[in-house]
Amino acid sequence: MTNAHAAEGGLRFPDSLVFRGYAAPVRIEGDVYDLEVIGRIPEGLNGAYVRASADHAYPPLHGKDIFLNGDGMIHMVRLENGHADLKTRYVQTEKLKRERAARRALFGHYRNPFTDDPSVAGVDSNTANTSVLWHGGRLYALKEAALPTRLDPRTLETLGPWNFNGKLTGRTFTAHPKIDPKTGELIAFSYNASGQASKEIDLHWISPDGELVRQETFEAPYPSMVHDCLVSPNYIAFTICPMLCDWERVKRGEPYFIWDPSLPVMVAVIPRKEGVKGIRWFRSPVVGMETHTINAWEDGSVLHLDHFVTRSGWLSQFPHASDPDAHELPPFAERWSVDLASSDDGVSIERLNEQVGEMPVIDPRYLGQKTRRFFFGTANPALGPMLDWGPKGPPFTCLCRADLETGELDYYYAGPDSSPEEPLFVPKSPDAPENDGWLICVVGRRAENRTDVVILDACDLAAGPVATIRLPCRIHEGFHGTWLPPQAVGA
Repeated sequence: MTNAHAAEGGLRFPDSLVFRGYAAPVRIEGDVYDLEVIGRIPEGLNGAYVRASADHAYPPLHGKDIFLNGDGMIHMVRLENGHADLKTRYVQTEKLKRERAARRALFGHYRNPFTDDPSVAGVDSNTANTSVLWHGGRLYALKEAALPTRLDPRTLETLGPWNFNGKLTGRTFTAHPKIDPKTGELIAFSYNASGQASKEIDLHWISPDGELVRQETFEAPYPSMVHDCLVSPNYIAFTICPMLCDWERVKRGEPYFIWDPSLPVMVAVIPRKEGVKGIRWFRSPVVGMETHTINAWEDGSVLHLDHFVTRSGWLSQFPHASDPDAHELPPFAERWSVDLASSDDGVSIERLNEQVGEMPVIDPRYLGQKTRRFFFGTANPALGPMLDWGPKGPPFTCLCRADLETGELDYYYAGPDSSPEEPLFVPKSPDAPENDGWLICVVGRRAENRTDVVILDACDLAAGPVATIRLPCRIHEGFHGTWLPPQAVGA
């Protein structure tokens, strides 16, 4: 089993959507001190914006691959007293170390061990490429198919896999844990924790100082992709959708996930105190896939679950089970509500607005509470043309703030040939009102093959950036990020 592109005489990536143009691998690890700044970085905004990306280090073993299978590259923009510095580092996973030693790809298709080179049979294939988490004084790179990887928050040096001192018994950990802003408790979970397709999902309670203090297991109706969760003060909720793993297909070398809309969408609600013994199941009236969550909150006996949902699976990445001509449909923000005082297992659904979008964030201090506003990536043809599809689908051209009381949508348009990515909300002060903060976002300047980081006033996106941090190069498109307080990075 050889890498065709290496065998032709030199390392070369395939000429395909995942590996060309603005999506092409960057692979640069380095530091740039005192980046150029247009405008002024807000006074008091000291700390670091850190995010994960999937940046293939080697051409794929079998000649093609999906975006999600790239190697974890961490980008950190350090802000201190009006200055900005850039640091980029690969996560030194066992996968990357083995492939660097071989100078070629050794691992095959996404999460499919049956397509790996025999020399790495049984070796951890973690790419650590999806998100980063700061909790309990530790920085983690996360990938839902593997254990967390600890990183040094100052240098981004890889410290190694972390299983919470042996208390995390499975082999996986979500890329979307939730921090309770009132208690500091971290709610997390693991699906396919054995490394194979299964219906069991492990639920984890992690103390504010980072100790795993409780772990329980429940069973889903079928082995689903469970990418995200929702947490309110008293409940944890999961949307189980038919993006499922069929292990027999995987053994045949087929994609790890398939979309099977013949199966129902189920919502699991678990009391945080009682745990899985108090689980209740609700059945959605529609078939759809939760892409990412916004927030959950309680109104008496009613639990409201706000999230982005598409009526198709993620067909740009994984195929339909029976319809090769099926097309991916855009996600919209929806509120799914269940009445916990009723014996009815139904879910009521309300669309929050008519704006297509994804990658939502809120003011993290209000997780689990009723919030008035949320932010997300989108495109608005009234402000500028759509961009050509990339390996993740259509790129954003705008960020949007949605006001759930007035219905108002406030947009930041990034400009021609420019694509903003997931925003990050940082409050202006610990006691600032909801929404009174800064929105930090990477913007791809596609025509220039370069990247900016913009800082927006979250109260007025249309006013444009208060500061634009110009990177002298391109960094790879990413997924999710977080904010490190100044004490974490040595300020």
